[in-house]
Amino acid sequence: MRSLTRRGFTLVELLVVIAIIGILVALLLPAIQAAREAARRSQCSNNAKQIGLALQNYHDTHGSFPPGVIWGPGVAPYTLPYHHTWNVMILPFIEQQSLYNTVDVRLPIWGQAVVGTNVPTLRCPSDGRETPDQTSNIAVTNYPGTEGYHWHPNANIGNAAPWNTFGDPFGENCSLNGIFTVTRTAKMSHVTDGTSNTISFAEAESMGYGGGPIRTSGTGLLRTGTPVFHSAFVGTATNGWGANETGANAVSPDGAAKTNGTWFRNHAFTPTYIAAWGPNSSWQGPSSYHPGGVHAGMVDGSVGFITTNIDYGTWAKLNAMGDRHPMQASR
Repeated sequence: MRSLTRRGFTLVELLVVIAIIGILVALLLPAIQAAREAARRSQCSNNAKQIGLALQNYHDTHGSFPPGVIWGPGVAPYTLPYHHTWNVMILPFIEQQSLYNTVDVRLPIWGQAVVGTNVPTLRCPSDGRETPDQTSNIAVTNYPGTEGYHWHPNANIGNAAPWNTFGDPFGENCSLNGIFTVTRTAKMSHVTDGTSNTISFAEAESMGYGGGPIRTSGTGLLRTGTPVFHSAFVGTATNGWGANETGANAVSPDGAAKTNGTWFRNHAFTPTYIAAWGPNSSWQGPSSYHPGGVHAGMVDGSVGFITTNIDYGTWAKLNAMGDRHPMQASR
């Protein structure tokens, strides 16, 4: 009788096959991840375009851009913590009319359902925050508006160091106010540097502080501790700073008295930023998980990509409406 033998894999052959599969997976994973990031970056850019067009349509309808935050009555006894943000006001222009209809514009924003409602157009898909319970049930936006150079309504810098060292001087009494300068409402006519040369908002991630090379002085915070995030619909401080500040006219969004040096609800920050720090350098400015920089919406509705190593003087000018030194953002 002829014996039949059944051939199987030897241990060496099996190990070789496993090694080949491992190499193929190692080669494919970076390509898959790159493709996913490219898709996320494209979606982020599309979100920025939608917001930019919404701001233009809002301006056409109301004759001005929305203010960064409507804080309250502005007169004693300062008991109404109104705190509606510019994102509330553009909801009808980003196909969120039904959500806007739930907002009672006569009442403070805190306690209304919109506060915890995430809107996809306001979220970068590369950001790690997924649900409002990670942010004290406060919805996040990844596209804060620019206040210009700093947190005050007169961001004017004279012809003095270090500001006159960035190529050409800014000039005496140069205004570095942005589209969402605190307590101001901007119009298209205020953008004297040109609508294609002026940033209206830029993206910011909600999972950390950033740590780029633009601005190396100061704290240089890393992604540790409780991350700062931009609240979409709730203004969190009267002077633009996210931390609560003590003052006779200061009331927290929930109606409580402000406490000096503390944050509102787990590092909730007003949906604006300042240009005193460059991209990916600290929590006060823009940041993203996209390699190399951040998306920025221009006043004309176009979207630019601002690289992390942008010249700081150029960055400051791009965030100003009328510094008289127009700069071109990359597209």
